[in-house]
Amino acid sequence: MRGFSFSSVILSYFLVGGGLFTGLLVLGMLHVTGEVPGYGMLVAGGFVGGFIAARASQGSTILEPAIGAVAVVATFVTMVATTALGAELWHVAQGETMKFVGLVGACATGGAIGGAFVSEKVHGDATTSPLPWVLYTAFATFGACVLAMMIGAFLLAKGTPENAVDNADSLAKMVLLGLVIGCFLAGIVCGAQARIRILFASLVGGALGVAGLGLLAAGTGPGPNDKAAAGLAVLAVGGAIVTLIGTAIGWAAIGKKNAG
Repeated sequence: MRGFSFSSVILSYFLVGGGLFTGLLVLGMLHVTGEVPGYGMLVAGGFVGGFIAARASQGSTILEPAIGAVAVVATFVTMVATTALGAELWHVAQGETMKFVGLVGACATGGAIGGAFVSEKVHGDATTSPLPWVLYTAFATFGACVLAMMIGAFLLAKGTPENAVDNADSLAKMVLLGLVIGCFLAGIVCGAQARIRILFASLVGGALGVAGLGLLAAGTGPGPNDKAAAGLAVLAVGGAIVTLIGTAIGWAAIGKKNAG
């Protein structure tokens, strides 16, 4: 294990985000409602994200996943707080809003810290095998894409609130741009943190992350038709290539220097 690393924080941000989003989407697919299952899934998602982040990171394996979890929660709180609805909720129900934010942050951060702690005790230092990086890259790509798409859609909605209905095409472009940015950034930080060259693993992981995003977002409705499946396949292939390019850059610029 090495010292504190900013790239490890970014990777943890994506990985913990991937774990949290996966947990919430699975909860939706199971049609489970209620506060207890929701908070429980946040803990479980944070645990998975923290566990993977600790395995992938070369840095301080408990501190960085914790920061990543806090950053994910802070991203959502910032987006909601700057909307008219968020301002109204704060004005009308300040105590309940603070309680909700505190519980979400505690569940996500506590789960991430717990996962990182267990990972460090069970496995120790970051892996030197390329195979686990398929999973790491998949989660990182998934988390980064969701975060980038949500931030992009939020900025678009904030920029043109009166014409939101007429901006379906712009929103679609923003979502696609978010996919590209998410895959690229996830690839860079994975390449920077890997102790060996993981180009093929990132190619497969990038495809899985984008495909998983599409499949999980579809929920439990009817299966995709041939046209939708073909579109998802194109996105997965494109995401895999972009992730590969990002990984190659991250490896060449940072990862290769700290390999071994």
